[in-house]
Amino acid sequence: MRRWALILALTASVLGAVSAWAVVLSMIPRLKARHASDRLVDRAQEASGRGDRWAARRLVEEALDLDRKNPRARRERAMHLVVEGRKELALGELQYVAEAKRRDSGAARELAILLWTTGDREGALRWVREALRRDPKSGLARVDLAHCLLATGDVVNALSAAEQAVALYPRLRSAWQVLGVARWQSGDLTGARAALDEALLLRPKDVPTLLAAAEISGALASWDSAIAYARRAVSADPQSASTWFVLGQVLLAAGEKAKAQEALSHAQSLDAVPSAEAPEAPPGP
Repeated sequence: MRRWALILALTASVLGAVSAWAVVLSMIPRLKARHASDRLVDRAQEASGRGDRWAARRLVEEALDLDRKNPRARRERAMHLVVEGRKELALGELQYVAEAKRRDSGAARELAILLWTTGDREGALRWVREALRRDPKSGLARVDLAHCLLATGDVVNALSAAEQAVALYPRLRSAWQVLGVARWQSGDLTGARAALDEALLLRPKDVPTLLAAAEISGALASWDSAIAYARRAVSADPQSASTWFVLGQVLLAAGEKAKAQEALSHAQSLDAVPSAEAPEAPPGP
């Protein structure tokens, strides 16, 4: 009896090993296809880096022909579709990637950002939360969450998300920036300007942050500071009508009418200059 039990055990072991090898052998063609597809994606990214978008696009399609389930190829195709203005198709690709890579916080975040640009705020918020579920320590996802909550009017939770982002990554400029906006909307103007100052320490020539700081300083009736922020914005982007307009507005509010009129006139002259038409893109493949 024991002899037959031993024979059965050995037979089962052999059959199990054979079955395992059969599975491995059946996977080899798929693994080879995935490897070849990844190589084409690498070449596509190199072509994009050289500015050859059309070659990159063709290489991505070749990669997908080899392996339709390759998340890297599907993501790369989504990026090209976004550039082409075909966001709905891009959403389908990023949705596939986010669901295929269930532990990838970045994939969920990319889908959330694209959903937001298409106007689907509910879907964007859901995928931002999913990104945080996948990686609770993602500072960028917390910044995204704060932006989403601010846009939906949930200032209290937006402020909490922004504070958590700053606590996790105090060197993350966008975290300080969204904290400044959240504090601003909550009515804490002094705290808002302090947060924006931290963002400016990390990127001193960031024009949107400088203009926001100028507006907050104006609301605080701190006109010297408002003018200083606005002048820094003009210095960072002297060809922008918006920066000159804000400078004119704060100068006018500060009572410096002559300088204000000069800045506003310059803003008007810049705004009247027609922009050069972009050359027509070559047809796609």
